[in-house]
Amino acid sequence: MFNDEPGDNETFLYKLERESEVQKLIAHLKRSRKNYVRRRAATMLGNIAEISNPNERRQAVKALVSAVKSDEDDSVRAAATDALYQRGEDAFDYLVAELAEMGGSEATERTATTLLTEWLSADHLEFRMVAATALGERGATAAVPDLVRALTDPAPRVRTRAAQACGRLSDPRVVPPLSERLSDDRQQVREAAANALGAIGTDRALAELVPVTQADEEGLRLIAVDELGQFGSVKPIVVLVDALDDDSTTVQRAAMLSLLELLTTASTEELELIRGTVVDELARADVQATVPALLDIAADGTRRRYRQTAIWLLSRITGDRYRSEVIDCLLSALDKPDEETAQLAEAVLPELRSPELEKRLRVYLSRERGSEEARSRAQAVLDEICDGSSGELVTTGVDYTYVDSPADYTNQHSSRD
Repeated sequence: MFNDEPGDNETFLYKLERESEVQKLIAHLKRSRKNYVRRRAATMLGNIAEISNPNERRQAVKALVSAVKSDEDDSVRAAATDALYQRGEDAFDYLVAELAEMGGSEATERTATTLLTEWLSADHLEFRMVAATALGERGATAAVPDLVRALTDPAPRVRTRAAQACGRLSDPRVVPPLSERLSDDRQQVREAAANALGAIGTDRALAELVPVTQADEEGLRLIAVDELGQFGSVKPIVVLVDALDDDSTTVQRAAMLSLLELLTTASTEELELIRGTVVDELARADVQATVPALLDIAADGTRRRYRQTAIWLLSRITGDRYRSEVIDCLLSALDKPDEETAQLAEAVLPELRSPELEKRLRVYLSRERGSEEARSRAQAVLDEICDGSSGELVTTGVDYTYVDSPADYTNQHSSRD
């Protein structure tokens, strides 16, 4: 018999927690006959901030999960659930995975779902929290009405988990109650509801996010503009373009990425309408809010689809203010190892037809910049914008100097003096 409990005095347990005696706390959790000792041992295993030994960390998590699943006392199981939550998301997710895999046969599956649904009404919030999460992981659509009720649970942690579960289930019945949580008094719940609506992704769910782009919290606005890129139609374009003027640069970038997502994922039937609408709306926007963001994305080598769409847009909305920077960007793209991007840059550069573009192309060719393929593309662009007469400037009679920087200009002119 396990006999390491001197009377009813809990002092020895506090000592074990203070000294991080993980193995002894596990032993008390597993074998003590006293409910309060097992409960305190579970709590303390959650309280230990750092368990340095990875084997002990795993053993602690397994012992806590075992207590949740099989201890005879609800308060012990609740304490173990909370301890897993305190140990971090990985530990809590392990518990959820264990509960989500309960059963195998159809009958047992129904029994497990029924048990977890009952937990949603338990007195201990820890049970309600883990039940909501596990039901979402199980895809238990039969529990949708109970999860909807859990969205108004008194505990914010439970409401958060219920919102996340509703997002995983993607049942149309959850959209109206999730939209109500967008005005919850806790930020974590509001953000979980917004993410859930985005995960559901139907027109109705995404439409609920449109007003959220004007929310006071940056986090909520960011979620909304990020998710609206899934809409697949022209509906959110005006809202996303307005978000390019957001006070937060993070939200601005997310809005631009969502516009690019709309352009890159649009159906064949919608593509031309979306393209035209995006170009028209960006043309009316402040170039300070559009062109620098597109330049940044066009130079980003990690998102090929977005990079190519950004290059295409730059050729259509660039005015005089950023013409030089855009030409720089597209000339660099002529030498991209990604052949499609390089070809696209060659195709759209003539849209920037101007004396400056001609000059920059001549500098590029005279300095033998880039690979042979890139120079060939630059020559093709020059021939096109000069109507085949590349030996003559389009700005005849204008004296100019090929320069890449102010220093070049100073050096060339000082040599004349």
